[in-house]
Amino acid sequence: MQISPAKNHLIRGVILAFEIFSLSACSSRTGPPDARYVPAGDLLDIVKDFQRLAKEDTYRFAIPKDVTGINIMKATLVRLNDYERKNPNQFSDIVQFNKALALERLREYDQAAALYRKVAETDGRLAAEAAKNAEILDQFLRIFDKVIPTDDPFKYIAGLDEKVAAWNQLMQKYQGTQYAFLARVEEERVDRAKVAFVEANRYRLKEGNQLTIVGYSQLVTKHQQSKNIYRFLLDFGDFYMVLANEYASQYDPEGLVFDIKVLDQFVKSALKLYTEVGQVDGIVEKIEAQGKIEAARGFLEKLTRLNR
Repeated sequence: MQISPAKNHLIRGVILAFEIFSLSACSSRTGPPDARYVPAGDLLDIVKDFQRLAKEDTYRFAIPKDVTGINIMKATLVRLNDYERKNPNQFSDIVQFNKALALERLREYDQAAALYRKVAETDGRLAAEAAKNAEILDQFLRIFDKVIPTDDPFKYIAGLDEKVAAWNQLMQKYQGTQYAFLARVEEERVDRAKVAFVEANRYRLKEGNQLTIVGYSQLVTKHQQSKNIYRFLLDFGDFYMVLANEYASQYDPEGLVFDIKVLDQFVKSALKLYTEVGQVDGIVEKIEAQGKIEAARGFLEKLTRLNR
């Protein structure tokens, strides 16, 4: 049966209309893009979440991540720089103040202080607070810049102790502010550096191994609330395993001088610390601790068999 040209034209029109309707229906179901993945173009969008997360205690907790999984301080710096490039001379005091806030959380105190001083020179509402923050960071920088003598290990340790005392004074002075936990972060870093120094120089120090054990014990006791406590416990356990390996290297496990009880004490001390970490759920160090537990047990079993 032949279809007339008029009917053929009508059929094509119906098909075309149906296709247009189908396409419009599909596009209407797509919806707007997820707001989380749209670049922030408004200063308020950049600052609002940052201001909330910037109040987190970075001594007890790791720096928060944004919705993309990036360090919020680093991400905010990138976004503020981008905003500043696209909107020159707009809300400069707010932009610079928040950049300084992010930088000080990243421990870039010199850059943060410089930005605070720029804001303090303006007549904006943030000028007074910026001047105060710059003055506090200058105190931080003075502690950093203090030279520690390196010609004698005991003088070096004494210099580190002086820095710890200085950070502790700032913690007390600015208790209840963000600068208290920032000072505590710095105090913790010096405490850890002191233990690392003693460990690295233990052969030059009388009773160096025992001093290192005491140092680790003081570190994990003092900083129990730190976000780094599980790392410190693992490091402490690792030191006991270093002692165990050194003992096994110094004395032949198959010989008569080798004392399995000494090795057993070192390894079990390490296992106790590893187990403490391995029993904590929700931390990344748990997997590492479990691996260290298996390795330590295997090491002890091997040396025990050789000593029989």
